[in-house]
Amino acid sequence: MSVVTRFLPSRNHRRITRPRLVGLLAVAALAWVLAPAEARAQDNMLRGPHPFLKDNEIEGYVLLATGLASAPSGTKLAFDYDYKLVLPLWLVLQLNLQLSNCHTTPGVMICGPDTGKAFETLAGAGWKFATPIPLVPFAKATAGLVYVFPNGANAAAGFTARVAGGATYFFFDWLGIGGELGFSLGHVGYDATFPNSNHTYAIFDFGGGIQFQF
Repeated sequence: MSVVTRFLPSRNHRRITRPRLVGLLAVAALAWVLAPAEARAQDNMLRGPHPFLKDNEIEGYVLLATGLASAPSGTKLAFDYDYKLVLPLWLVLQLNLQLSNCHTTPGVMICGPDTGKAFETLAGAGWKFATPIPLVPFAKATAGLVYVFPNGANAAAGFTARVAGGATYFFFDWLGIGGELGFSLGHVGYDATFPNSNHTYAIFDFGGGIQFQF
C-alpha cells in the first residue's frame, strides 16, 4: 500500500465535512438574527452632519410660560409641522395650548385675569442649519391668531407674533430631542369684563421636546 493512498480523503470524510459546514453556517445565521437590535441600530446612528433627506417634520414641546403684564403664565404644549422648502428654509405651522392655574395662597385660591387658557394658531418660517455633528440649531418666526379664555372674564381673540430658537440633537436622521426658547408679543381685544386695561399679550416660554422627520 502506498503512502499516497493512505492520505487521500475518503467518501466518509466528505459526508462528515459537508454537514458540519452547513451546521456552522446555520449557527452563524441564527446568531446574526438573534443579535440585539440595539447593536445593529448603532450602525445607523448619526455621527456627522444631519443629511436632511426627509421633507416633513413633526415637533412636540413641553414649555414653561411666563406672562408679562396681564398675559397668563403656566404650562404650554407646543406642536409644530414643518415642511422643507429650500434648505435651510422651512414652512412652519404651529398650534400651542397654554394652561394657567389659579394662584394659591394659604387657604385661598385666587383666579385672576392672568390665569386661564390660551390657544396660539401660527404660521411662518423656520431655518435649520447643519453642523459637523448631528446637532441642528434652528430659528423660527411665526404670527397668527391667539384665543384667550381668562378666568373671571369673557374670552377674547387677538393677534400675536412669536420668535423662537434652539437646537436639536438627532440620534438618527428621523429622530431627535432638543430645547427651545421663545417669545410671543401681541394684542388681545378683551371686553369690559376684563379688569385690566393692559391688553398686551407678551409671554416668554422655554422647554424641551422631540422631533420626527419623515
